[in-house]
Parts: sequence; structure tokens; C-alpha cells
Amino acid sequence: MKPYIKFFEKKLKSIDIINKEDLAKIAQAIYDKWDASNETYGDFEVGFGGICHLIADKISDYLYKIGIEASSVSSDSEVHVYVVAKVSEGIFIVDIPPYSYETGGGYRWKKIPDIIFDEDYITITQLDSNPRNFATYVDIY
Repeated sequence: MKPYIKFFEKKLKSIDIINKEDLAKIAQAIYDKWDASNETYGDFEVGFGGICHLIADKISDYLYKIGIEASSVSSDSEVHVYVVAKVSEGIFIVDIPPYSYETGGGYRWKKIPDIIFDEDYITITQLDSNPRNFATYVDIY
């Protein structure tokens, strides 16, 4: 049965195909639209919340478009959303640390002004060397 199952397994892409410049452009577009300057209501879309979930969702979409299975994940230790990606080398976190573009905590964040994202803002960290463990790191319903 193993060869039969393997026949239907999708060949996984390498982590090396991720273009950090593309991810920085994605983050920049979201950051540029973010305007929490209204003292009463905050930003039109997120109120006084941060934008990490918006960035993570768009990065996840980008990864799917280039053939990488990915999912946005909420952190257990802080109010932050990042991406977990499944590639041939294993399971990786793809993220932009929130304190590099915003200050605050919980659901009350402020924009750090004049941030220009580049590839140095993007972190890619291996969680697991076995891609079959993807479900361990994401919420699959």
C-alpha cells in the first residue's frame, strides 16, 4: 500500500523558493493602509488591534500561490499571528516580529511610523524537520 499512497503525495517545494522581498512588499501594503490615528475608533478595519493577522493571511495566500501549503496560526504565548509552512525541508514559521513595526500588546497596538519593510524584517525559522508533522503545528478542523 505504501507505493500507492506515495503516488498521490504532492511533491513538496523547497523553502528556498520563498522570496523575502515579495513578503516585505505584502507587509508594506498592509502597513501603509493601517491608520489607527483616530483616538476614538482606531483604524477602520482593525480598530486599535494590530495588523499581524492581516499580514499572516496574505503571506499564507502568497505561499499557496507558489505551491507551498501554509496556514496562519495564533501564538499560544502572546497575541500574535504568524504563518506555518510545509516544505520539503520540514515545517517552518514565516513571520515578521510585531515589535518591528508596532508597539503595545494584547489588542491595543500603535503603529511605529515610517517603517519600510525589506527582507531583513522577514524571519523563517524551522520548527520540525519532518513535513508530515504539519498538522501538529496548525489548527486543522
